[in-house]
Amino acid sequence: MANDPLPLAFFFARFLFSLALVLATYNPSGYSVYHWMVDFGAGLPSLKVIVALMLVMIYYVIFRVVFAAFRRSGLIVGGLAAVLFTIELAGVVAARRSQHSWHFYFLLSQYITLCAVAIVLSLGVSWSRLIERLTGQLQKRYVRR
Repeated sequence: MANDPLPLAFFFARFLFSLALVLATYNPSGYSVYHWMVDFGAGLPSLKVIVALMLVMIYYVIFRVVFAAFRRSGLIVGGLAAVLFTIELAGVVAARRSQHSWHFYFLLSQYITLCAVAIVLSLGVSWSRLIERLTGQLQKRYVRR
């Protein structure tokens, strides 16, 4: 199992899932669960409560897995690395525009933060399998006796 190659589709699928989850929860465009919940005229309150509980449960499970994989110091380092990576990526994208407004930088900072959260979530969910594939070691701390 450790000798099999690790496909990039493995990481890409988990990154897309975590990015979709984060952007569905909140994004600056105004089409998110947050904006739907805040708008008191749209939707049934009971449906909003069900969707909120569903999101809380999904985030609880994902954050338990990520925290078990990285612990506190790993989350800090992983979050910092993800923020720096997305800032560099945004710098490449922003360098093509000639004039920047404060609104552009505000939107860019929000998307940088959301992408960094998605990167940390996807790496945290993939961490145990990555270590198993690279070294052949199983992560025993996830199994409770």
